[in-house]
Amino acid sequence: MKIKYLLLIALFALFAGCSKSNNADIYGEGITIEKPTSLEAILSDPAAHIGKEFRVEGTIVDVCQKKGCWMDLQDGDSTITVRFKDYAFFMPKDGTGLKATVQGIFTVETYEDEQADGTVLEKKYNNFIASGVILEKPEG
Repeated sequence: MKIKYLLLIALFALFAGCSKSNNADIYGEGITIEKPTSLEAILSDPAAHIGKEFRVEGTIVDVCQKKGCWMDLQDGDSTITVRFKDYAFFMPKDGTGLKATVQGIFTVETYEDEQADGTVLEKKYNNFIASGVILEKPEG
């Protein structure tokens, strides 16, 4: 009985980051916000949206090829980098082109970028820390 219990725990741990439905794969905590917000609306005034939770939808245009630890999501003409809360889950490395629904917190990181001439520019980097992702399965 104890071995069956341990095997059950091991299987749960293996699949805890991702669950599957008929037409989609669900990662993390899933999606609870009903209405999406466009990336354009968020990025039109980033300072007003920092720290707020949103549901966004788009197409994956790039994925980290080492682990799947980030993805770039495009909605219309707007693109944002999505990372995953506490690195609790990762995206499939072949996910480029898939439709994704993402729920998470919008953040802006500031960093300094030293130029070749020695000047330092302050740059802002918009990103999204996702607590849940739903990836639509490709048709066929």
